[in-house]
Amino acid sequence: MSNSYWGAPAPGASVTYTFRKPFRLVDVITANGPSNDPEQYARQARALQMDLVVTTRDGGQQRKQLTLSDKAGPQTIPTGISDVRSVRLVLRSPVGLTTGRQLALAEVEFFQRG
Repeated sequence: MSNSYWGAPAPGASVTYTFRKPFRLVDVITANGPSNDPEQYARQARALQMDLVVTTRDGGQQRKQLTLSDKAGPQTIPTGISDVRSVRLVLRSPVGLTTGRQLALAEVEFFQRG
């Protein structure tokens, strides 16, 4: 893991990942906050909920509301969605969001059937 993260100014911010070929999305692993390091974790705001919006090959969408733990380290989200073309993550329910802090997401990984 690097020492960088994606930061947003407010809840409702989103990031979209688009894939070249459709695939079966088995799991999403995310690292909430700015870092996996517990000492660095609380230095930025974190999302306690996240909307997962998956768009499939035919243009259909599947939505899941995810509850995240307020702790450093990876969190696995099982999905099991076929023909995935894009994934949008919308950050919700921030904790620690004060002046000078960003709503942070350190890492996102997508796993397909192998």
